[in-house]
Amino acid sequence: MIKVSRRKTRSYLLQALYARSMGGTGFEEQAFLQAFFDGNTSESLDIPYFQAMFSGVIEKEGELLAIIHKYAPKFDITTMPVGNLLPIMIASYEMLYLTIDTIPEKVSINEAIELAKTFSDDTARTMVNGVLNALKDEKSTILESIKTAPLAPRFFV
Repeated sequence: MIKVSRRKTRSYLLQALYARSMGGTGFEEQAFLQAFFDGNTSESLDIPYFQAMFSGVIEKEGELLAIIHKYAPKFDITTMPVGNLLPIMIASYEMLYLTIDTIPEKVSINEAIELAKTFSDDTARTMVNGVLNALKDEKSTILESIKTAPLAPRFFV
């Protein structure tokens, strides 16, 4: 029996979200999964988590990008490398919205830093850490502001 790996699942989630960001509305999740994952790989993925996160990040992208914009004001999110944005979006979604499981905030932050180390440059981890720690510290304020003012920036088509 192959052990399910949430860490590996996050890595594939980032790659799927990246592919979705490049493919726009023509992106087909099932075709991507079948082409991208072999049988052994898909057995080690946490599929319910992957599906909840994939659809959730896309659904909440405007709110997630507004949070990144607020907590990384020195960076232009329209020109920020996708390898910097996606780890923050994944961890932010886990911390704010994920309902199928409870993941400690510290785990979400550490996993996002690892994703940034793998998929971005050396400076990304510092920014990812800073944005996510600010989000963690102001989580209740963020959730309240989201309820009262919908946020609009778009990344995925």
